Amino acid sequence: MKNLQSTPRHIQLSLTPLDYAYRLLAQRAYSESQLAEKILAKGFTEAAVSRTIARLKEQGYLNDALLAADQVERLRRRGFGNEQIRAKLVQKGIDQSTVESTLASTSSHDEQENASRFLASRFSPDALKQPKIAARAFRLLLSRGYSQDVVEQLLGSGLDCAWNTEEE
Repeated sequence: MKNLQSTPRHIQLSLTPLDYAYRLLAQRAYSESQLAEKILAKGFTEAAVSRTIARLKEQGYLNDALLAADQVERLRRRGFGNEQIRAKLVQKGIDQSTVESTLASTSSHDEQENASRFLASRFSPDALKQPKIAARAFRLLLSRGYSQDVVEQLLGSGLDCAWNTEEE
């Protein structure tokens, strides 16, 4: 089979929207809206794009719910909290209701467990006893998308000391 790079340019331009979508999906997973944008940017009509998206959904190649679940799992392993995950999924063009239902499938206990695991990978327990380090850990967890309640439960009441020390 010929390499696509070696085929003449006029043959590459005659790809159907479905062929182009298959090529894109062979490289990585896309949300419905991301794929539609890519196909539209290639110059295909909106009608052709909507038919292509519908066909791919029928064939099982496009499923935003599965994509969201995979992304949630991947981002959790990388140490992100629900807020940051929500923002990243919406940025990928996944519908808000799909994002919310995917995130609702996990409990706040799971989020606290993930935050604890992430914190342990970055700080030693002895280091967290130091007020400045605890404050840094607090800010890090918030920036990674963990809720303030989860962070406070995880780091405990020693944060009052940490905040007072930084103000001095």
